[in-house]
Amino acid sequence: MQTRAEEFVRDQLSLPLDARAQISAASIDERLQLSACDQDLEISLPARMEIRRNTTLYLQCHETPGWDLYLPVRVSIQKPYITVVEAIAKGDILGRNQLVQAYEDQTLIRGDYVQDLEALVGTRSKRELRPGQPVRLNQICVVCKGDQVTLIAENSSMQIKTMARALQDGSFGDMIKLINTRSGKTVQGKVSSVDTVIVTF
Repeated sequence: MQTRAEEFVRDQLSLPLDARAQISAASIDERLQLSACDQDLEISLPARMEIRRNTTLYLQCHETPGWDLYLPVRVSIQKPYITVVEAIAKGDILGRNQLVQAYEDQTLIRGDYVQDLEALVGTRSKRELRPGQPVRLNQICVVCKGDQVTLIAENSSMQIKTMARALQDGSFGDMIKLINTRSGKTVQGKVSSVDTVIVTF
């Protein structure tokens, strides 16, 4: 009955593609004299109730002898995040084998955490990173001050690449200042990925 209750809840959920559900029905009191109700068990939500973190289901057996009960079910919608497999010191460059995807209840994980593991490869830590904790945008620099980067100037019809030196730290999507190593001019561009900054003109 617990398994069927959990399946009922799972069928009611509409999950984002990147999420998963952890569903756990409460134990049924063994002192209750309940028949197995293999064929005619009806499971429903009490009137006007919706699936939430703590949900109560109504179970009703229409066999003879019949019975009914309310069963609490705990629902955790979990979202993916990226963490490190070992402690990372400030200033270290993150490698592929130091990163792993994990899941946490969406109510417990907030803020600008990173979900794309591959995008983090080659970034540099700005502070100590701990296993089990989400890697957040403010904890890394994708492009760090002093880095030589590829500067891409583009519009709808053309693209020009050159080299530049970062004058500021930047994470994904940040606007930073750079100096074009060929012209010596200071420009401002958006951090796209490790070692790449884009200027739109």
